[in-house]
Amino acid sequence: MPHSVPTSPQDAPEAAPTLPQPAPVPPDGYLDAVAGQPLLPVALSAWQTASSAAWSDPARLHHPGRVAGQLLDAARSSLAALLGVRPAEVFLTSSGPTAVAAAIEGLCRRPAAPDRVVASAVESMAVLSPADQWAAQVDLVPVDGRGVLDRDALEEALTRPAAVACVQAGNPEVGTRQDLRGAAAVARAADVPLLVHAVQVLGRGPVPDEWDILAASARDWGGPAGVGVLAVRSHVRWRPDQSPDRGWMGGFPDIAGAVAAAAAWEYVQPIADQEAARLYELTDRLRASLPTVTDGIEVVGHPTQRLPHIVTFTCTDVSGEQLVHELSRHGISIASGSACTSDARMPSQVLLAMGIRPDASLRVSLPLGCSVGTIERFLEVLPLAVAAARGQ
Repeated sequence: MPHSVPTSPQDAPEAAPTLPQPAPVPPDGYLDAVAGQPLLPVALSAWQTASSAAWSDPARLHHPGRVAGQLLDAARSSLAALLGVRPAEVFLTSSGPTAVAAAIEGLCRRPAAPDRVVASAVESMAVLSPADQWAAQVDLVPVDGRGVLDRDALEEALTRPAAVACVQAGNPEVGTRQDLRGAAAVARAADVPLLVHAVQVLGRGPVPDEWDILAASARDWGGPAGVGVLAVRSHVRWRPDQSPDRGWMGGFPDIAGAVAAAAAWEYVQPIADQEAARLYELTDRLRASLPTVTDGIEVVGHPTQRLPHIVTFTCTDVSGEQLVHELSRHGISIASGSACTSDARMPSQVLLAMGIRPDASLRVSLPLGCSVGTIERFLEVLPLAVAAARGQ
């Protein structure tokens, strides 16, 4: 459904974002939030406090161990409340991709689980790689030219047994949102659990509720990069490869990271709708302006069913890698190529699935607190960077 954008005062376009203090302050010119964004001040403060207090093993019965365990439990409970589930349904890992991999492995390792995974054709490699590892067959469901999943094709794919259906909440490369309600209805009718990779979604608006298993990364909402969140509803038959230690999966728990992740989301979620509306205004401006600033630019992805902070465009007769370098010379940081590879020369499997074969694809992703000035500066220098990259 189309996003809602409130009216802003026309006489004050340069006004700073109204965010609770201490507010996030991303670097000027930084437009690559998908790659990461500065740790929120509240998260940094929580991390420092927890690092001082929670240095012992939370499994120990002595006082330092109990303190560590209480802080880990509190972080897990906070994340569960934000997701609308019970703490026992929330697990923590060392990253978002680790959470996704644990979900797929646990579903495929169930006794008598079908040896097949169904996934949208625009899932990230964080989903497709473990699916290839743990299933004998991975069937990709096509999308249209805007990146929207073909619901009829999903229904057809789920007429045969599958261990899991993987449908992302929003695409981190082109920003297109998926109809999770429709996907959940199809998966439910087929009695197949629905895994939703919520990368770049949490903290950017309402929390998705149509899922059986949800995976996310704290770095997406201004938390630390080393914390992933995996929520598994109690009705799901899931077999992790190890017994989680107080909800932490894989090695010794990063308690300070868990506390910082919870603190960041507690800060972001109450203002998520407000910040999303502000970022929608900025990305609407980008979508309208980009094709006019220079020749050969086309904005891709769905124009309304999209994440508030991501705009992707293609540019003819130019190398994406070279354009990124030219923009960096002007103090602007954006991304080129696939969302899941550092090699900008590799074709994007997402754009190929959408039927787009560009010379170059560039993604702009606005961090929390992104300023109007950064957007104006980007639009100002982009024609210069394109001309330089084309050797003009």
